[in-house]
Amino acid sequence: MATLQLENVSKSYGTVNVIRNVDLDIAEGEFIVFVGPSGCGKSTLLRMVAGLEDITGGAVKIDGEICNEMTPKERGIAMVFQSYALYPHKTVYQNMAFSLKLSRRPKEEIDARIREAARILQMEHLLDRRPSQLSGGQRQRVAIGRAIVRHPKVFLFDEPLSNLDAALRVSMRREIAKLHADLKATMIYVTHDQVEAMTLADRIVVLDAGEVQQVGTPLELYHNPKNLFVAGFIGSPKMNFLPCKVLGADAGTIRVATDAFGEVAVPVALSFKAEPGALATLGVRPENLAIKPKSDGQGAFTVTLVEQLGDETLIEIETSGGVQFVVKTGPMDGMRAGDRIGLSFAPDGAHLFDAQGLAFKRRTS
Repeated sequence: MATLQLENVSKSYGTVNVIRNVDLDIAEGEFIVFVGPSGCGKSTLLRMVAGLEDITGGAVKIDGEICNEMTPKERGIAMVFQSYALYPHKTVYQNMAFSLKLSRRPKEEIDARIREAARILQMEHLLDRRPSQLSGGQRQRVAIGRAIVRHPKVFLFDEPLSNLDAALRVSMRREIAKLHADLKATMIYVTHDQVEAMTLADRIVVLDAGEVQQVGTPLELYHNPKNLFVAGFIGSPKMNFLPCKVLGADAGTIRVATDAFGEVAVPVALSFKAEPGALATLGVRPENLAIKPKSDGQGAFTVTLVEQLGDETLIEIETSGGVQFVVKTGPMDGMRAGDRIGLSFAPDGAHLFDAQGLAFKRRTS
């Protein structure tokens, strides 16, 4: 296990900046997830930690030692890629042993490490098989086992579940979480799937266009996003956004006017003020919206799509002004596209963002 620090790390390709001044402290044994849309720089940042990409500026430190010029081997890291990259002519045992043999480890040590990794991953019965005889999930377990036997200071995962089907993704996600609990190792995990990020991470690093937007625990990011990007990226389905205009500010609330819900008083920290007439954005999570009879709701809306998911129902609606958003509710039968419904929500659960997309801090009491 090791600590890891990124100090003002940047990466450029010519005049194109892909990573911009990233600062991050990772504690020993922490599980950190880099998350963001495709092209945001999360895999590039991981490869810079691994030593597979040169660093344009700043420093990467492992256990307090600057390792910018170190080779991947010298950094004491092990990386699991999206592609399994197994040798097809070698058995599982031989694939896991390969790096240890290159390091000239004693046979007894190699055998002990492999069998311990196989025990942790529950694949002792697969050691004599070749990759062609394995399922996708089993191949990914072999790739993880190949990393475990190296006893690295830091584990790096680059979208390791992307090639698996939905059921296997859930299963492997649980195995990786259990692996972290068993090994108590420092891990950095890259994904574009915010559900993976929420379920695996001790802390999430949200990236966009090479910049860190917010760092925090999954629930911190969910309940207190710093800006519109984080609010829209964390949560499934994503937060609904409604344009609004500030009417005024009272003690601990900002009153806004919306076309869909009329006047809404959003609780905010006492230190936040807003000028009347300023443009803003009201954010409401799908699960915080409640369906009401049309006459009782805070507005009349048209249903455009109903998705029945068994234990829950997702209802896409459109306001009279053409704004579309999603309602998440329990099992509901009989609703159809074209129906008119009313909606309401508790302002205490709403979020408010200024014209620049920055969140007004919510009042906690």
